Amino acid sequence: MEAPDFHDMQHSFSRRNLFRLRLRDLATAWGEASNKKKQHTKPAPPVRPPGAIRPEAAFLDACTRCHACSDACPFDIIHIQGPLAGPTEGTPVLKLNQDPCHWCSTMDCVLSCPSDALLMPEDGKVKAIGKVWLEKDQCLNTDDIYCDTCVMYCPSDIRAIEMKDQFPVLDEAACVGCGLCVYYCDANPKAWHWYLPAETQDKEAT
Repeated sequence: MEAPDFHDMQHSFSRRNLFRLRLRDLATAWGEASNKKKQHTKPAPPVRPPGAIRPEAAFLDACTRCHACSDACPFDIIHIQGPLAGPTEGTPVLKLNQDPCHWCSTMDCVLSCPSDALLMPEDGKVKAIGKVWLEKDQCLNTDDIYCDTCVMYCPSDIRAIEMKDQFPVLDEAACVGCGLCVYYCDANPKAWHWYLPAETQDKEAT
């Protein structure tokens, strides 16, 4: 097995953070550095909570690492990055594959932010954090198994998915990328997939 470049691991955490890491954390960093070397690709940008200002550099400058958004989330799905995140340690992220956003109508996470790193627009319409697409051939309805789980779990005030001709149809403009349809999709493997549109990514992250 080829050893990963130690410089890749240095990007994961600072020398100061090294002494705070457990053996498991070091093993994780070693594995991530090894994967990066194999893939020769930049890591995907972190998914920030709703209302996060852009670009990422502006968010990092504004975020005070107070964790108020995480504390305010009624579903406890906003994670705080640990020492392995290096300079972004202490900032909030979403892990939609394991904890989808419920896109609460009250947007407690946004309103709790004291620094405007999470900002409520003047019109009250928080921008999407991503988008989803349907792999139709993988959908259970293709096999004449009626399923509208994605429709049921799409946030009630969004309703970006509806059934038409026995298939779920996405209103892409209405989709906020919360990830609920992906998480609850009954197909195996999943028929719904989450992605970050290129136009919403920072230039340095593409």
